Amino acid sequence: MKKLLSILTCAGCCLAFNASVAQASSELSAGEQNGPFLCQESASVSNYKGAFLENFLRLHLGRDGWLYRDMDLRLSFGPNSSGYQHLQQLQQALQSKGTTLVMVPIPARALVHPQYLGDIKYDVAVGRAAYQEYLQQLRAINIVVPALETILSEHQEKPMFFARDHHWNHHGARTIARLTAQALRESDGYSAIFKQTFSSHRVANAHNNGSFQRAAKMLCEQHFASEPFKIYHTEATQALDLFADLAMPEVVLVGTSNSKGSLQFNFDGFLRQYAKVAVLNQAVSGGGFGEALRRYIESDMFREFAPKFLVWELPSYYHLNDAAYFTELLSALGGDV
Repeated sequence: MKKLLSILTCAGCCLAFNASVAQASSELSAGEQNGPFLCQESASVSNYKGAFLENFLRLHLGRDGWLYRDMDLRLSFGPNSSGYQHLQQLQQALQSKGTTLVMVPIPARALVHPQYLGDIKYDVAVGRAAYQEYLQQLRAINIVVPALETILSEHQEKPMFFARDHHWNHHGARTIARLTAQALRESDGYSAIFKQTFSSHRVANAHNNGSFQRAAKMLCEQHFASEPFKIYHTEATQALDLFADLAMPEVVLVGTSNSKGSLQFNFDGFLRQYAKVAVLNQAVSGGGFGEALRRYIESDMFREFAPKFLVWELPSYYHLNDAAYFTELLSALGGDV
């Protein structure tokens, strides 16, 4: 009888062990199924209804939870021939007022971090070549452009963008500010600007519930973790003299929510630090590629004091083919289209 009880007890143990293994396997499978995914609804353009979702069609899932939208995966950059003509006219009109135009077309996320594309079909080489051609075309019409193509040829150990948001992060803002400052230092007119030293330091840690993941939640009820980033503040490390303190900054920044918005990336602060000049931030959140530039060009501030440098930050996925927009700008500048 004792031997029989021992056998039954052992059998029970084996059954319990096998049940726990099966349960663990079941939980693992469930965990895998609950990993990053996008529902079938995300593949249909018709499901992107409303002012918010229309900005994110269509979502694609890459590696490590990275999300992309169609405009992140473009293979062409820059305007058509008429668009380049308008940009050249803008450059000339600004130059006639003593202002040098500096354009900062932020490279697309897929160009900078192709390692996160996963199974997404995208020809990185073609996209990079088109982006570099865009930069060269801008330089050919005498627009100052930072050496942004160097970002593509250098391995970026730290992500410059969020995995699930259309903005750069603090590292991307710092990296591109450094390149923009270098372009300013190499430009005519920089030597005449009053110089000042600035330092940047971290003031807080924050988390971003990214725009892409909010769109994924609306479409698929898929939840992603928020992403951490650091908030920096830049301040002068030396006192200004009285006359410099009263003067308007001779570098003005216009741009998108990358430069000014609810998320603080300190692009203007990093630009101050690396260029060693005061920067007036006139960026506009939610204004697309050109609302900030239009408002500034039409302002009394610009008419009364045209800066030596006008830095125009904008994502490179904008094609800049809006003829009516440039007609309005050139009219405000007193030029002809």
